[in-house]
Amino acid sequence: MKHWFTLLAISMITFMNTLDASIVNVAMPQLSRQLHVPMNQAEWLVSVYLVLICILLLFWGRLSDQIGSVRLFQAGSLYFLAGSLMCALSPNFWLLFTGRIVQAIGASMTMSTNFGLIAKLFPMTEHGRAFGLNSVIAQLGNISGPGLGGLLLGHLSWHWLFLINLPVGLIIYLYGRHVLPNDRQYLTPSIDWLGFASYAVTTASFFIAIYWGQAAGFATPGVLILMAIALGFLIGFIAIEHRVAQPMIRLSLFKAPRFSLGLISALMVYAVGYFANVALPFYFQETLAFSATRAGLILMLIPIANMIAAPVSGQFVDRFNPVSVSVIGLIIYAVPVLYLTWLPNPPIFWQLVLVLLALGVGNGTFQNNPMIMDAAPPEAQGVAGSIAALFRNLGMAVGLSLATTTLYWGMQRQVGRPVTHYPQGHPDWFLAGMRYSYWYAVGLIFFALILVGGLYWRQRRNET
Repeated sequence: MKHWFTLLAISMITFMNTLDASIVNVAMPQLSRQLHVPMNQAEWLVSVYLVLICILLLFWGRLSDQIGSVRLFQAGSLYFLAGSLMCALSPNFWLLFTGRIVQAIGASMTMSTNFGLIAKLFPMTEHGRAFGLNSVIAQLGNISGPGLGGLLLGHLSWHWLFLINLPVGLIIYLYGRHVLPNDRQYLTPSIDWLGFASYAVTTASFFIAIYWGQAAGFATPGVLILMAIALGFLIGFIAIEHRVAQPMIRLSLFKAPRFSLGLISALMVYAVGYFANVALPFYFQETLAFSATRAGLILMLIPIANMIAAPVSGQFVDRFNPVSVSVIGLIIYAVPVLYLTWLPNPPIFWQLVLVLLALGVGNGTFQNNPMIMDAAPPEAQGVAGSIAALFRNLGMAVGLSLATTTLYWGMQRQVGRPVTHYPQGHPDWFLAGMRYSYWYAVGLIFFALILVGGLYWRQRRNET
């Protein structure tokens, strides 16, 4: 039983990490007004957090295999709490921006080690339930951000979005000091600095190009140059990892289909989750004129359904296998996403409630973490966990960018001119943009279904 409480503590840190990636979206208008910065600059608070996590995850994952994951996890918890306190007390934009950087450093340390810790704590026969619970709590942070943020902002200032981390995080840190195993290793860390540098340039160039392309257009010469730089450094990174004695990541891990396809499908599912984070808060508050509190309550249907579905599906994973369960989850997930491509105006409220519940059930039933971690050898659990966390955060970052870009494209198709904000007085424009945007989400879900379905048929063929 103690292991399950420890799992809950580890997962709650992940919850706060992913929550802080999504909850700030809801506060963008308030932050922009109170800190006297334009909306696009306020959005840096979201992007710097996600991008820096993506840059650092592999570094910490590799280091955890050398010095022990518990030390890094506990240190990361303290960094995250320090960053949260800085954000909560920030009187201006730049101090808030710095706090988000400190938060991201801490979050990347805990995210890169939590999967490895879980793999050490639980036997293989319990991985389905353990990773299932961790997955639901992590996804709860991702998809409950708009709902929880709306509820908080309906009654409190934006500072409370960060203050709520402090008591929970401190309790978890103190609990971890007493129950987490001592896995300290007295090895001299060997860091592939050239590989890390090339990977960091790849990631930074890619995301700067994405965010710049949203505003200036993806055919802009500067955006194309950055994309070329990202591609060049990615090729260089792969070449370096093949040649160095102690690479940042073992590329041989990707030879296992369950590992590599599990990662890609996870990226797509997390990206689809961000479509709701971007579009639905505006849809409820601006198009349907709901209060922030009412919108928050309705959006909480998604994480509530997720919270029920994921532990149940984790039980099925232990009895059957994660691939079969994930196929079912993706099929369920595709139904409400398809519905949102032709959402009626005005919506039928009970149908909308069912759609939000189905989004949570489909998301919670998708069980890729056991698929990924069980495909990695014991000595590579740390770096495998960091890669899994990397793809999860890449999914959130790509989802944020793709959802925003396609939403604007959809509105532009409707009115025949560029639109980069909510079209006040024209809710039908926004609804058209949201429907268009969700067609891209449908494409991601179906591509993920093809990948996981391929694993399922390969598995069936091997059994016969």
